[in-house]
Amino acid sequence: MLKKDKIDKEKLNKANSTLNKLLCNFIANKFLLTFRDQNGCIISQNKYASLCGLSSSTLSKIKSTSGYDMPMTTIYNICRHEKYSLKKLFDEFESKHGNNIPN
Repeated sequence: MLKKDKIDKEKLNKANSTLNKLLCNFIANKFLLTFRDQNGCIISQNKYASLCGLSSSTLSKIKSTSGYDMPMTTIYNICRHEKYSLKKLFDEFESKHGNNIPN
């Protein structure tokens, strides 16, 4: 591997890490501060995870400050439970953070 390729890969990895942290933080603040069922009743993290088809540890990773390389299916499962479209979620994320991360 050329030195330039290694530098470019490191730069890309850093950008991806930043994006993952921002996206996790955004989703955590939007949906994971207080866990609710589809009737709006407060529930436990374990129950919420189960309703989303996820593990409780996955939700903990999303809420962590170090971020998490979240699969698209995880984002979809949270949005499906919240009755929130992916388009709306990403439009809001882009409105808040722009579309050139990091910049």
